[in-house]
Amino acid sequence: MDLNIKDLRAEMPNYQTYKDWNRDGPILGIAVHHSATADRITGAPVGNARTFFDYHVNARGWAHGGYNYVIPGSGEIEYALDEKISAYHAGFKDPDNSEGLERGQYWNNHYLAICLSGWFSNDRTYRDADGHTHMMPNNYTGPTESQMKSLLSLIHYLRQKYNVPVENIRVHRELAGNSTVCPGHNFDPAELREKIRAADQPEPEPSPGPEPDSQPQVNPGEHVLLLPDTDKYLASAMAYIWKFQPDVSFAVNEAKGRWKYVTVVGNKEDISDAQLDRLRSGGAVLVQRIAGDPDAVQGTLDGLVEANLRFVAVPPPPEEPTPEPEPVGRTYTVQPGDSLSLIARNMYGKSSMWTIIFEANRNILSDPRLIRPGQVLKIPFVPE
Repeated sequence: MDLNIKDLRAEMPNYQTYKDWNRDGPILGIAVHHSATADRITGAPVGNARTFFDYHVNARGWAHGGYNYVIPGSGEIEYALDEKISAYHAGFKDPDNSEGLERGQYWNNHYLAICLSGWFSNDRTYRDADGHTHMMPNNYTGPTESQMKSLLSLIHYLRQKYNVPVENIRVHRELAGNSTVCPGHNFDPAELREKIRAADQPEPEPSPGPEPDSQPQVNPGEHVLLLPDTDKYLASAMAYIWKFQPDVSFAVNEAKGRWKYVTVVGNKEDISDAQLDRLRSGGAVLVQRIAGDPDAVQGTLDGLVEANLRFVAVPPPPEEPTPEPEPVGRTYTVQPGDSLSLIARNMYGKSSMWTIIFEANRNILSDPRLIRPGQVLKIPFVPE
């Protein structure tokens, strides 16, 4: 896909003050916004990176503007804020970290922000200087064709650059802790993600040939490192956690059925064989124990890190007969702030269809209210 990017970073107000700043965490996703600015006579999108950043810095007193990229109605992509800097696009009040999202800054720290100029809802109104309310025409109530083409191209580029999964392409109103309809009632995030999936190129076939230590292909949220307590082995495992980024849990008795791959740290007196058997009976396809005192455990885990191996000498799985295909449909990785009704609204357009998702995932869900980030849910196709 061709990109027409105009680098305006150095032209933005207050640039010299913040140009060397760095965001507090890795880039994990992309958030799409609209500016909610439209011509009162025609309804056409108005505004660009310069006007938005002038307002954010000079009127609102922010250090810099709220978006990394801006796409005006013309479709030109304006690079306004360095990707390494957290944009002020979706922070929220969370003083006690009750959401578990880095004190309300999770989305700013981990999501790039793209803003489309325009206001993507019907029946828009404005007030004149006398306080009278007027209707705008219902024109340009969705992104222009040029904007959508540029948005898809930019997302494709950023996804490849930062390895962002489709599920982490979200609109502003899908970010937990934010109360907004941005980017407007007429912008369908599920349709956007479908277009992104359709544009994805198929994965190349792996090269044939045996590997000395065949390692499973692990998706985010499928692997957990189970520790017996918060102190004994955590320091020994930090290099391994940093390298492979598994989930980390101390709740051994609550882990059954939650993860496909389990690495247990500790001796039998810390975590018993019976507890490991319960994990296997709950559906885990691989459960491994890393035993020994903290120094021995660190030696084993550091050796895996050095060899770029997530697991210890995993033999290739036996060949199984190909099962009959089932009309399962798609999968969806649960994100922070998700609920089954929100996922159903995004996937099917109706929150009430959450029961379909719940019934299809009874093997991992015992209560529709108890879903957790990282779980991979089956999303069945629903006949028209």
